[in-house]
Amino acid sequence: MTFAAYGDGAYNVVYLLHIISIIVATGAAFILPIVASRTAAKGQSTAVVDGAAAAVLAPSLVAAGVFGGALVGLSSDVYDFSQAWLSIGGFFWIVAIVAAALAFPPSYSPLPDMSDKVPMLTGILHLSLTIMLVIMTWKFGA
Repeated sequence: MTFAAYGDGAYNVVYLLHIISIIVATGAAFILPIVASRTAAKGQSTAVVDGAAAAVLAPSLVAAGVFGGALVGLSSDVYDFSQAWLSIGGFFWIVAIVAAALAFPPSYSPLPDMSDKVPMLTGILHLSLTIMLVIMTWKFGA
């Protein structure tokens, strides 16, 4: 029994969820560090901004990847994980999640304190998101 097929209603719902989670993750990744920097420059605490980044970034990146994987599964062999663009995109997806989780760890997380490495981790996150955007748009090797 087929739940959905490439281009039908259920596929399009998953596709919409994939795009929404990408918009949320990318927006947060680029805007929240700017807000935190400006807040710190005013001598104010960045705890609220850091908490928002921790609550939004990694979870929305995970959701984007899960929905993206579901799209591959629902695509009726139009897309396959053996395609280079999906494998490379998956690698950079993992890099982005790790960078986001280390740069903005949730308060309940046992992750190490990497606060001195946040600029580097944010740069890695931005670079990973940019590479994924290019790969997912042009689908090299499809």
